[in-house]
Amino acid sequence: MPPKRRSSYASKVFSQILLGSAFACSACSGDGPPDTTDAATHTADADAAGRDVDAGRDDTDGSSPDSGDSATLDGATDADPGDAPVDSEDSSDAGTALCVPSDGTTGGVRDFAVGGWQIELHDDGRWSVIPPHGGDAVLAAPPACEDRGGEPVAALRLGRGEPLVNNQFGAFRIELESARSDVVWSPISGGAPSVEEGDDQVALTWPLADGTANATLRFVLTESDLSVRLDSDDDTVSAGEIVLGVAADDAFFGLGTQVTGMDLRGGTYPLWTQEQGIEKVDPADLFPLENIPEAAYAPMGIWHSSAGYGAVVGHDAYSEIDLGESHAERVALRSYPVTPSFVLVAGETPRDRLTAITAYTGRTTAPPPWVFAPWNDAVGGPDHLRAVAARLREADIPSSAIWAEDWIGGEQTGVGYRLSYAWEWDEEVYPNLPEDIATLHADGFAFLAYFNPFVPQPTRMWTEGVEGRFLLARDDGSVRTVTDPAFRTAGLVDLTNPDAVAWLRGYQERAAGELGVDGWMADFAEWAPVDAVPADGQSAWAHHNRYPMLWQQANREAIEAVHEAEDAPNDWTFFVRSGWASVNGGTGGIAPLMWGGDQNTDWGYSDGYPTVLPIAAHVGLSGVPIFGSDIAGYTSVVSDNTDKELFYRWASMGAFHPLMRTHHGSDECGNWAFDRDDETLAHYRRYAVIHTLLFPYFVSLLPDAVDRGLPLTRHPYLVEPEARSLWTGDGYEVFLGDDLLVAPVLEQGAASRTVFLPAAGWWPLFGDAPIEGAGGDADTVEVEVDAPPTEIPVFVRPGTALPLLAEPVDSFYGAAADDVTTLADVEERHRVALYPDAAGSIRTTRVGSGTVSGDGWWPAPNGTPTVDDVALGPCDGAEDDESCWDEGAGLVRIVGAAASLAWNEATLEVSGDHEQTLVVGVAADAWGDLAEPTVLTDLDPDIPPPCEEE
Repeated sequence: MPPKRRSSYASKVFSQILLGSAFACSACSGDGPPDTTDAATHTADADAAGRDVDAGRDDTDGSSPDSGDSATLDGATDADPGDAPVDSEDSSDAGTALCVPSDGTTGGVRDFAVGGWQIELHDDGRWSVIPPHGGDAVLAAPPACEDRGGEPVAALRLGRGEPLVNNQFGAFRIELESARSDVVWSPISGGAPSVEEGDDQVALTWPLADGTANATLRFVLTESDLSVRLDSDDDTVSAGEIVLGVAADDAFFGLGTQVTGMDLRGGTYPLWTQEQGIEKVDPADLFPLENIPEAAYAPMGIWHSSAGYGAVVGHDAYSEIDLGESHAERVALRSYPVTPSFVLVAGETPRDRLTAITAYTGRTTAPPPWVFAPWNDAVGGPDHLRAVAARLREADIPSSAIWAEDWIGGEQTGVGYRLSYAWEWDEEVYPNLPEDIATLHADGFAFLAYFNPFVPQPTRMWTEGVEGRFLLARDDGSVRTVTDPAFRTAGLVDLTNPDAVAWLRGYQERAAGELGVDGWMADFAEWAPVDAVPADGQSAWAHHNRYPMLWQQANREAIEAVHEAEDAPNDWTFFVRSGWASVNGGTGGIAPLMWGGDQNTDWGYSDGYPTVLPIAAHVGLSGVPIFGSDIAGYTSVVSDNTDKELFYRWASMGAFHPLMRTHHGSDECGNWAFDRDDETLAHYRRYAVIHTLLFPYFVSLLPDAVDRGLPLTRHPYLVEPEARSLWTGDGYEVFLGDDLLVAPVLEQGAASRTVFLPAAGWWPLFGDAPIEGAGGDADTVEVEVDAPPTEIPVFVRPGTALPLLAEPVDSFYGAAADDVTTLADVEERHRVALYPDAAGSIRTTRVGSGTVSGDGWWPAPNGTPTVDDVALGPCDGAEDDESCWDEGAGLVRIVGAAASLAWNEATLEVSGDHEQTLVVGVAADAWGDLAEPTVLTDLDPDIPPPCEEE
């Protein structure tokens, strides 16, 4: 993996954008110019605590800290946001840590049953948890006393005081443990705790080493799961830490949209939704232009360990989880302004545990079919909108949605085109938008728009928001303004105020109802400041992470309200980048789709094209089932524009996302587009068609998403938990369902890559033979595969019958135009690509209204096939309702509800209740011409962007 890359002109951009704009007014407030939204501050909100913030906990015993009623600012510090990152000096008292006795003995062990869980307590104070399915302990206190920066590592700590909070442009640095933080940490004393047993719970209590309070670690049965939480009997406590021991080979996954690799071990992750910056480096010297690698738009409070457990954070306030960064054999969960808590879910396998986790976060509902067709973007007014639609149809490129984010208008600025952020149709930019949308619908395109929760000056919404008191406020009632991404003074909708939500929904429902908008990007929602006072009185520290979910819920309710009154109530969608999840709910149960956010238009492993793979994998393990990314990236501020090679690679990867969509990026003129030259057009068409043909496979995965919370894009740990080579190291592979393994080439200029397969016998998607065993380790097969820019390595599990559409169609949306093909045109017609296992067998698989299964398919058959003992004639000249054989293509067409195909030693049984047509072939034969690369003669042609030609 290449080192994290820094732009040569990032400092210039930082000076121009931030110093010249945001910091020009350092003491403004109220309705005037930008205020101190972005100042570094100490916060003193201890209100937070238990009863309000920690809604998922039982705080009736009064043990949770509670030391205030509202969020306040305690004044700005002298910290310069451009300073280099502070060190991690610990301000705690050392105390006495829990340690294994020096002679290696541990003394006696007491066992406590909490439902099906078993808590083991050693005489020296160490504890461990054994899950209901038995086996080894999956969670335990640190096994030994070792140093953290010269001080013992305590198993539990409590903190008093306030962290340093540096909040700029939606990015946050919250420092719980540094020389600039006011939090003073106190560890527990060592030795055995006092024990209190109750109904389905056990509590272990230690005094703090300084004697000021007691810390209680509680294990409480919640349904079939185990709640683990740290409490204190001192209401001045504002923070806490639980330290866990980990084995040398334990790996970690989840935590939302993380980019640091397929295994997250070695980082400290702030569980705080925020702007991730437009370059992710360590140290992030140019904060907030840069942010740390672990910052994320959707850092969800869910993590999985290869030790055999899955966990969900028990509150919505700030947490950070140190996965072995400070100490290689420790995991630490810290929280503010509540003490940490989490729930261990029951489940023997990773997918069992993910199913249990999504019972807390919620699960998706099946989206309309057109979500799984390619989408294309178009901005710049009606002429371009029509031109893109026409170009797609003329080139026979499948597309079912066009997204025009500038339907609300905008303006060109010194840092690019900026949307108005108004919530209504701009009639100057799109004079006849209702008619344009109706035309798109007739041609088979959904129309997608754009909304975000900013309310900037000088829009009419600003006046309405101020007058209606619909915007997040300070404790004195004035609007808590921010400097929005276009450097305007703005407020944020107070989504805890029902009247404000109704006001917002009024605009959204008009867009959906009066204009016919089918959905939109529901952007941002990471910016809620910790000194705001939400209308419902909740702590701003609890409100911040909930804000994205409140935003998503408001969007969902608005668009549902319109479509429930129509003939097709499910014919809508919206897509988000921010998110959160805890025991109190999650984005995956509200928002139908998520995209990976604003990647750079480059090859960087910190914030560019390669990061899409870990983002997709980890967010899937965090309860989000349907994912896509911007083809080909968004941000070009610190990166070169997307070029032809990057577009090729990103488009082929995007075809194997459930959601395939293009984006013009932050520099529409400079970025390479799908129709920049004829070769790119052919390449994009090929992969758009491949994506379209995969529709039956996508649909086959939906029941697992709806009923069990399993994602369509799957982390290798979820599918092959025993194959470590797939989910450790720099492999960067994901599964689509269980049967397709996707391993894109991620290096610029590369024409091959190493792929790890779970076993021998896997087939290249467009291959004519399976992969033999070679290299690898005991769990996997390692193979070097060729993949020029036109190709993406994709492999199929042996024994798979891959269901495909019989042929590509123009639109999944439906169309009035006679020359636009739709799903209705291929109803009950499918291709089936067979990838037999070593014995030649094909697993029973649902295809259309029936099933197929087979034997004897490897080596591939030859000779004349029969159906129901009748020899097949050639397809050339056969009627559409006749079974036949295309000898040259190696395909058999079977027509009927049930049939038996025999082809030399190969047999295929087709069963079902309705007549359907199946076109069957082995591997590449079933794909036909799509298995062949498109022509590529020049990766760097001298073709100016269309806007420069005009």
